[in-house]
This record gives sequence, C-alpha cells and structure tokens, in this order.
Amino acid sequence: MNVRRNMWRSLAETDGARSPESAQGSRTASYRAIALALALLPAAAVAQNAEMINVRDDAVAWESIDALSRGENPATTVQSISRREAGHYGLDPAGSAERPKFFLDFRAGAQPYVIGWNGLDVSRRLTDTSLFDRLRLDDPVLLVGLQFGGENFFSTMELDFGTDSLAKYASSSGMSAIWQPLDYLSYWTFPEEGYAAWAGEHWTVAAGRLRTGIGLGDTNIFLNGSARWYDQAQATWWMDKIRFFAFWGTSSSHLSSEEYAIQEKNDSENGWDTENNHDASTASVVPFKMFTYHRLELKPREKIGFGLAEMQLVGGKEPDFTNLLPELYWHNTYTAGVTNVMAQADAWAVPTANILLWGEFVMDDTRAPSESKTSKPNCWAWELGARYAIPIESRDWRFSLDLEYSHADKWTYARWQPYLTMYQRQLITGGHSGFDIPLGHPLGGDVDEGQLTFRALTKTGKRFEVGYSFIRKGPVYLGMIDENGNPIYYDYDDLTETEGALDALLGDTMKYTNELSVKASWPLTRCLSVNGGLDLAYVLNAEHVAGDTAIETVYSLGFKWATAGRLEQ
Repeated sequence: MNVRRNMWRSLAETDGARSPESAQGSRTASYRAIALALALLPAAAVAQNAEMINVRDDAVAWESIDALSRGENPATTVQSISRREAGHYGLDPAGSAERPKFFLDFRAGAQPYVIGWNGLDVSRRLTDTSLFDRLRLDDPVLLVGLQFGGENFFSTMELDFGTDSLAKYASSSGMSAIWQPLDYLSYWTFPEEGYAAWAGEHWTVAAGRLRTGIGLGDTNIFLNGSARWYDQAQATWWMDKIRFFAFWGTSSSHLSSEEYAIQEKNDSENGWDTENNHDASTASVVPFKMFTYHRLELKPREKIGFGLAEMQLVGGKEPDFTNLLPELYWHNTYTAGVTNVMAQADAWAVPTANILLWGEFVMDDTRAPSESKTSKPNCWAWELGARYAIPIESRDWRFSLDLEYSHADKWTYARWQPYLTMYQRQLITGGHSGFDIPLGHPLGGDVDEGQLTFRALTKTGKRFEVGYSFIRKGPVYLGMIDENGNPIYYDYDDLTETEGALDALLGDTMKYTNELSVKASWPLTRCLSVNGGLDLAYVLNAEHVAGDTAIETVYSLGFKWATAGRLEQ
C-alpha cells in the first residue's frame, strides 16, 4: 500500500501546535486541583483514535494538496473520517506513545465580529441556502465545551452562539456585530457539534451532530458537504482497496400548517395519497423524517477509485426494518407516498502527479419508455471536476486550483410531499420555523454552476482563497407552495385542472449570478486568529424578474480566541 505517512504525520504535528507537550510538562498536583481554570490555559488534548476529522479542515486540505503533488490518489470521497482510519492511510497519531487512558478537555472560545451586507435577495430566505451560507460565520461567536474519552473512544459536546438568525431576520441591507447580542443570543440553533465515536482496527462508529458530505469538490450533488451539520449515526469499515460507509440522518419533523395539509392530503373515501400510495397502513401522517446513505468504494488500481451509493428518504411513517438495513442497494419503493430513493455512481483518478480528476452522476428519477408523458420526468444531476496542485516550491505553503461544473435537472431532489423533499430542516430555537438545507446540490435542482477556486494554505492555519462562480438558477426551488396551499410540482396542471398553469406560475426566467469571493484567515498567536471575507455578486434577472439587475455585497471580519485545558490519568 502506498501510505501517506508524511501527509498524516504533518496533520498530527498541526494538532501538536496546540502544545500538548507544554501541558504535560506543567501537570502537577496543584494543576489538578484547579482543573476548572484550565479553560483559561492554551493547551489541548492529544488526538485520539475515534476523533472525527473533516477533509475540508485546513490541516487535511494542506495534506491533500501535498499528497496530490506526489501523485497519490485520495483515499475516500466521504468527508468525515476518524483518526484511526487516517492512521490506516499512514498516520502516526499525535502522542501515540504517550496516549492517556483518560482525557478531559475544557473548551472556550469567543469571536468579536462584524458582518455587513447590501442588496441581498431575501425573498426566499428559508429555502435558498446561499443566503444562509453567506451570512453565517465559520465559527461561533461564543462557545463553551467539553471533550472526554480514551484511546478508542471520543466524545465532545458544546453550547455555542452564532449568527444563524441573520438569514431569517435580516433585511436586504444591514450590519451585525459583537455589540448587537440579540443577533446571536436569539433564535440560535446550537450546538454546532456534539457526538460520541468509537474506533476499532478497521472500523469507526459515530453518532451525534457533526459535519460530513460525499464528494471531492466544493459542490456536492449527492450529500451536501456545505451543510453546517447533520444529526446522524454513521459507520465505516475500510481496507486497502475497499471501503463501506453507512449513514443514517434525521431532519426536524416540524411542518407548517400549509405543509401539513399537503403532507396529509387525506381522501376520506379512498385513503391517503391514492395516486401513489396503495398501502392503507400508512394512511396516517407520522411526524418523522429520516434519510440513509450507503456507499461502497473500490480502488482496484493505485491511481483510480470508483464509488456506488444509494440514498433513501423515509417520511410520514415509522421506518420499517428494511428501511434501516445498512447495505440494501436501491431500495425498491412501492409506497411512494412515504419513501423515496436516489442512486449515485462516481469515479476519480490521478493520471499524473499534481492532477486530480473526478466525475459524478446522480439519478433521482428516470422516465421509462413505457411510462406516459404525465409521469415524473428525468431528474438527474452530474458533476465534473479537476484539481491542480500548483508546483510552487515552499516548505510551509501549498497551492491549488479547482475547476468544477455541476448540473441538476429541473425537478431533481423535489417531491410534492414535504417529508420526501430532499432537504434537512434545521429548526430554529422557538420551534416556529427552520432552515431547509438541501441534501444534494447546495442550491437544490434546476441549476447549473461553474466554479474556479484558487487556494493557498499552511499547516498552521494560514489560508487565502479567491473564487469565481457562474450560476444559472431556474425558478424551481425545493418545497414551493402556491397562495392556495397547493404544492408546486411537475404535475401542477393536473392538480389545478388548468392547462399551462405551471408555466404561467413559474415562468421561464433564469437568474444568472456572477460571484467573486475572497476569504483569508491568519493565526496571530497560539490562541488568537483573525479572519475576513468579501463576497460580490452581479445578478441578472434578479428574483427571476426579466431585465432586473442587482449587486449583492457581503463582508465580514472576525477575531477568534479559543483555548482548552486537559485532565489526564
């Protein structure tokens, strides 16, 4: 096996930058006696086998570019892996010779910040997640947390406060800052992260709230890696040339009164959703929504990898045992009113050092030749991408250039039943509403997007990024409802019995967005860093109104302080 010892050792050294050695050297009886004060000290725990890391983290991204420059193939396209699995790919875990039987971390953080924006389209503030992503900070404004575990067990929990409410309550122009506490102390959605994980020699199990995704690029069309978190349980088994990943996620079951009327759609004479669902046992709506992903990856050659996966959505009923099985590919769905499925196939390769190529295809629905024109049309998505590790000699810095193109058909990811629409609803505290984060393409269906991104970063957290995106977005968004409470779906004409009603309602005006973004972060000390960003967008046919234009601006600046302490025995 072509292991990446240097790659993962550097990752371990990055963790070591949080100075575990200094913590060990100062550990005394009096130190233990004032353990609660450790939250004020700049020390952190040694990395543990079961701790989950994300491939988009700076340290891992640095190592990925470094490995690509040596012509090494990515080990997986799943974006959350344990440190035990990282060790299988060549990691010598930080502090492995001195790993404690037990560790306890106290964590704290604060981020004075300012965010300003101008000219934003807020008409779809809860369903267009681009607004949510642009107005939220990468890290919480305030955080208090705890981590504990041992060699093969890791657990973390936290309370944090951020700027999530801005996407719901912000007007088209405005500003928020640390001196406006109601922005981040009201309608928060915490915690940002909290999970427990176990790791064996060739397996990992984790459950809780953490980031993940499936895909090599910034835009993922099968499991969106841009989501802030998923409430989930996941299990992974790996070997040198094969890897299996199972994921069970859940969404808030919250529905508005209009959504409930659609989800119920009760015909008292014939039963519930008689057109699609012929199972009378599911005639009552159950407040439940779950999605599962199962993925098999094969690497038959050193330079190439293949993946095959399925996704299943269950909503409005209790899951059957068959819905919970870990590897039943392409679950046949005879109760279409309460389950939905999607399949994916992808491949990636490193034809030569410094170059990574990938392609991905997702099938939501396909109209068979025997089906009528009133059946659901083809609902596909695909992505093509390339990464170039720029060969600039530097001990500390790594540079890359990414080029991506993604497409999703008009009705991909969409269903008329809210519980079967492919999003995760992240409920806002208070229970009145939530944000709908697409499970597939971050912008849902009816979209084409091209991206070009340059990155420069170090192992110690210095990062500079500039990107350009061109987005063509059609008028179809997930979960649309008309003013009469009817779901806006491909068969809307049949629902209203008016020919051309759907075209008249949606129109055919495409929105075109040219977006330029710049981001940077820079550590100032071991505990303090500064970060900032600028996002400029020029929009043609703004809000899908032909001829309207808009200029959207978002800027942010933050100073992040974070620290941790540790008890070991």
